[in-house]
Amino acid sequence: MSLSGWKQVETEAARIAATDLRTLANRADLAPFIWTAPHIEADVAKQPIDARAMAAMQALAVERRLEDKIKSLFAAGIVNASEHRPALHWALRGGGKGIPAVDVMNREAEKASAFADLGRKGGLGFPLKTILHIGIGGSDLGPRLIWDALRDYASTGPDIRFVANVDPEDFREATAHLEPATTLVLVVSKSFKTPETASNAQLARDWLVEHLGEKQANDHLAAVSSAPDKAKAWGAGDDRIFPMDEAVGGRYSVWSAVGLSLQIALGAERWTQFLAGAAEMDAHFRDTPLAQNTPARLAMMDVFLHTALGIPNRTVLAYAHRLRKLPDFLQQLEMESNGKNAADDAAGLVGPTAPMVWGSVGTLGQHSFHQLLHQGMRQTAIEFVASRDAGGGDWTRGRALLANAFAQAEGLLAGRSTAEASKQLAEQGKTGPKADDQARHMDMPGNRGSTTVLLEALTPEAVGALIALYEHRTFAAGILWGINPFDQWGVERGKVLAEELDKALAGGDPGKRDPSTLRLVQRTRR
Repeated sequence: MSLSGWKQVETEAARIAATDLRTLANRADLAPFIWTAPHIEADVAKQPIDARAMAAMQALAVERRLEDKIKSLFAAGIVNASEHRPALHWALRGGGKGIPAVDVMNREAEKASAFADLGRKGGLGFPLKTILHIGIGGSDLGPRLIWDALRDYASTGPDIRFVANVDPEDFREATAHLEPATTLVLVVSKSFKTPETASNAQLARDWLVEHLGEKQANDHLAAVSSAPDKAKAWGAGDDRIFPMDEAVGGRYSVWSAVGLSLQIALGAERWTQFLAGAAEMDAHFRDTPLAQNTPARLAMMDVFLHTALGIPNRTVLAYAHRLRKLPDFLQQLEMESNGKNAADDAAGLVGPTAPMVWGSVGTLGQHSFHQLLHQGMRQTAIEFVASRDAGGGDWTRGRALLANAFAQAEGLLAGRSTAEASKQLAEQGKTGPKADDQARHMDMPGNRGSTTVLLEALTPEAVGALIALYEHRTFAAGILWGINPFDQWGVERGKVLAEELDKALAGGDPGKRDPSTLRLVQRTRR
């Protein structure tokens, strides 16, 4: 690694690490640590950063040419070097007109929109009440998150049920009490041969054929795929097959025909609002100088926390039931994008890349793993995500939700000393040796930083902006780490090995493998 700026980052990290966070967070001026973007603000005032640390990260961003990389992203430049591709997910939100590849994508988007409109109007040849959405990874997590977040806006549209797991129990649960005659099966798979999706696609077709017969079953099939021949062989008609562009990775693809089930269920107006919110965030990321650029600054903070300070985890806590799938979505987006060890920059890596991302929905975690957050001995960077309109119109309960989020952040920072615990117990009339021992167990070290991401409201525009913010933050962090955030060779490797072992379990030659794997194959063969 030959980045001169990283040495200054390490110097600032050593200084910050020796500083009490409670002292650091007692800031005379909060404004520099409230970062705004369309529909969203990020309060990072409780994090172990200050102006000097961020200035060092800004210098690193200049050395990594982050602004040039952002320009290249939005000019359809080759930002995915290992596969020699641009990354065009942003163009699906309305940008990039005049770029030939984008113009092709826009024509395909028009075809998907027309089909969605036809489905909502009852023009598919049957009354549409349910969409059975079959996919995995990016073909599942994005649509599932957005459906949870915005389904309240779809009161007049069909319901969506999702199937992802190769375990047939998932398919059985999703189709329980469904009427085949009013169901559209939509398979989303770039190759149309991903084992989990292929298995569920066959289950779905068999289910339709059993209840409707061969010819009628085909009328209930649609596909989003880069392998139209395979989709057609499965039974989908030419007018019901929609392409996936190679320049849009699965985890970035909800804006494309991958979100077709959402387009149908939400309707054109809400879908357009969702895209528009993301486009606003695109403009902010593309046009705002790095010193005020919220996704870029969050990425700088991530690299500072997780590499310079060595915090290995990030815990995402969504204090909104409608965002309950956000931690799952971010696990894929961030760890699949930035969980790499191969440098994509001549200067090399600055250190370990990408935290392990995990989390849950508040307030459920408060009654389980928050114990470790408050008193455990392992570090994690914590991120609360909430909305000012919490409670979905029930302000009393929404107020309680926000109060819990803010209280957790405050408690993690402040902690509680043994002396403070003793005082609390004394106020309850508890004194003496037993109280002293109890106070020792009530001690919480505090000094635990957190970010609060606050949406103005859980509208389609704000949800679009939120997802785009995380996409751009992930891209920028990858550039700062020195890696390619758009390939995924680790995922590909697992798929190949699974195909080999599936054949071995069916009785084929297992080949040369480690002793444990060979034993497991022998143990489970039929």
